[in-house]
Amino acid sequence: MSDGLDIDELRQAIREVLADRNKGVIDIPEDNGRALDRALWLEMAGLGWLALPVAEEFGGLGLGLEHLSVLYEELGRQLASVPILSTMIAATIIAQHGGEALKARLLPAIAGGECLVGVALPDDMPLPVQATDGSWSGKLEHVLFADVADLLLLPVVGHNGVPRLAVIASDAAGLTAKQRPLVDLTRSMGEVTLADVPTSSVELLDLDASAWAALLDHAALGLACDAIGGADVLLDNTNEYLKIREQFGRPIGSFQALKARMADWKVRIEAAKTLVRHTAAVIAGGADNASAAASGAKAYACDIYATFAGDAVQLHGGIGFTWEHPCHLFLKRAKLNQQLFGDGKFHRDRVASQAFEG
Repeated sequence: MSDGLDIDELRQAIREVLADRNKGVIDIPEDNGRALDRALWLEMAGLGWLALPVAEEFGGLGLGLEHLSVLYEELGRQLASVPILSTMIAATIIAQHGGEALKARLLPAIAGGECLVGVALPDDMPLPVQATDGSWSGKLEHVLFADVADLLLLPVVGHNGVPRLAVIASDAAGLTAKQRPLVDLTRSMGEVTLADVPTSSVELLDLDASAWAALLDHAALGLACDAIGGADVLLDNTNEYLKIREQFGRPIGSFQALKARMADWKVRIEAAKTLVRHTAAVIAGGADNASAAASGAKAYACDIYATFAGDAVQLHGGIGFTWEHPCHLFLKRAKLNQQLFGDGKFHRDRVASQAFEG
């Protein structure tokens, strides 16, 4: 991994580009949500952001998870409607476990913005299975951005009963991805059905327990980064609102009760930012406690984001409850972050189990 790109410089560069792009204004989507922001995706590709984790031999920058976490955080500040987490997870897992032909075919396309990826992880629901003739059938109900993906990475179970990761083009025969209604209006989700998908359309990656854990760690960290980015900008926006909203002839931000409330949230959010950024370094460094750190950061940061987003609606008063104000977009995104790739209880249990095992 190259360390030639300074983390803080990267953060500032991404933030300036995104701020200049939307002029600090978050657009309010229609009732059925915001579509994929393909213009942003192509701009990200042009700026090399999608090439961050891709090796130089495949047209990338060869950087690691610490740099990638900056991108997740900054896009979270903008409530960006792009499949960045799933696509970057795919780039990482293909680079580590894919064959040379698969890497040569997919990694340059991912780096160039030509391949959007949806990823699912094993959960309590039944996984697609392989029939005796080798074809694959089954259903995965909650796959983020599956409805717009060009490629899907899905957990499946082969004849031996062992979970494997299937790489399948979204236009493969027998595969359908149907958009599902979603409370979060800034992202989309699809229900993926495999109906006798031929084995020739499926490339399988064999992951051991540590590889599955690393995949989950990456997903957990990405959501935690999204959470601290969203919480941080929402805190700034709420603070600015309290300075201009007047009651009894003075800004409501001057009231002691609201000062204390905002100070408390500032401390909690700064703690979450420190935890998540440190966790990115821990995972990138391959520490033994990487999984515990990832799950702890995900549970804490996503809970802080959701709780503060709910309070921010209250702090904005009547306007915070309206469709025209973006407060509800932060709240809905925060609530989905809590549930994706394992809820808070799942990740706290994961931390506890690893602590006791240690």
